[in-house]
Amino acid sequence: MPRVHAFFDFDDTLLDGDSILYWLRYYYGQRPARRIFLPLNWLGLVLFLLRIVDSHALKRIFLYPMSFEDPARLDQLAADFVREDLAARFHAPVLRRLWTHHLLGHKVVIVSASATFYLRHLKTLLPMADIQGTEILWPPRGSLRLPRYADGNLRGANKIVRLKALGYDGAGALAFAYSDHHHDRFLFEFVEFPICVRPTRKLSRLAAERDWPVLDVPRKQPVWKTKLAKLLLLLFAIGPKNPAASGDAVREAASARDYAPEHCRALERRVAMKYDRAVQPEIFTLIFGSSGSSAPGRDRNPGNEPTRYAT
Repeated sequence: MPRVHAFFDFDDTLLDGDSILYWLRYYYGQRPARRIFLPLNWLGLVLFLLRIVDSHALKRIFLYPMSFEDPARLDQLAADFVREDLAARFHAPVLRRLWTHHLLGHKVVIVSASATFYLRHLKTLLPMADIQGTEILWPPRGSLRLPRYADGNLRGANKIVRLKALGYDGAGALAFAYSDHHHDRFLFEFVEFPICVRPTRKLSRLAAERDWPVLDVPRKQPVWKTKLAKLLLLLFAIGPKNPAASGDAVREAASARDYAPEHCRALERRVAMKYDRAVQPEIFTLIFGSSGSSAPGRDRNPGNEPTRYAT
C-alpha cells in the first residue's frame, strides 16, 4: 500500500519569515566583528538589482563570511540559532498541519532552499521529518572564494530533481504540498493536493488559474511593517533579538502535537474535491485511516485553524 506524503516549504510557509535573514541577524549578533562584510552584501544587492548576478549568487555572497569560520564553531552557532531563535518563529497554523499529517501516519518532508548547515538542526524539533535543504560547500579556510552549492540551490524545479534522486519519484500520488511562493509551482504540479499558504501575488494568480486552495491565515501586522522588517534585516542584519512570536504564538506552536480534528476535516474537504467518498472509499481509508476523518481515538483536543479555502 503506498504511503501518503506531505511536502512543506520552509521560509514564509512553515516558518513565519525568511530564515536566512534571521540567520544573518543572529550570526552578526554573535560575531559583530564580521559586520565588516555587510558592504559586500550591499554590493551584491546592487548587482542583483542590475541583473548582473542572480538570486543564487546573491545567497552565496550573503553566506561568504561563514567561509572563515571553524566548521565546529559554525555548527555550534547554527544549533544555537535554531534552538534560541527559529524555534519561536514557526508559523503555528502550518506547524499544526504538519503534526496532523504525521499523526495520520503520513511521511513528512521539508524541502527548502534554506542552507542545510542550520536547517538540519530542525531535527531536534521535528525528528519525524525528512529535512532537505541547500547543501553548501565551504572553500578552504583562508581562501577568498565564495561558498558553492553541492548540487545547486534547492529552489524551483531543483526541488523535484532532489526528491526524485532521493527516491520520492512516485510519491506525488495522494501527496500534499504547502508553499507560499510561485517558484514552488513545480512542487505543486508534482503532488495531487497542493495548498498555497499566504501566497505571493504571482502564486495567488496561479492558484486562481489552477484551482489550487489557499490557506489564508491573517497576518499579525500590516504587510508594510513586515516588508520594512525584512529590509532592515537584509541591509543591516538588525531586528528584535527576541522573536515577535514569543507570547501566544509560542504556546500555539508548543501545542502543535495535539491533534486538531479541524485540520483533518480541512484535508478531507480538499480530497473530496477530487475523490467522491462513495466511489473511492479506499482513498479516504488510505489518507485518513478510515472512510472519513473521524477515526476512533482521533477526535481529541479540538483546535481552531483560521483557514479559508479558495475552491
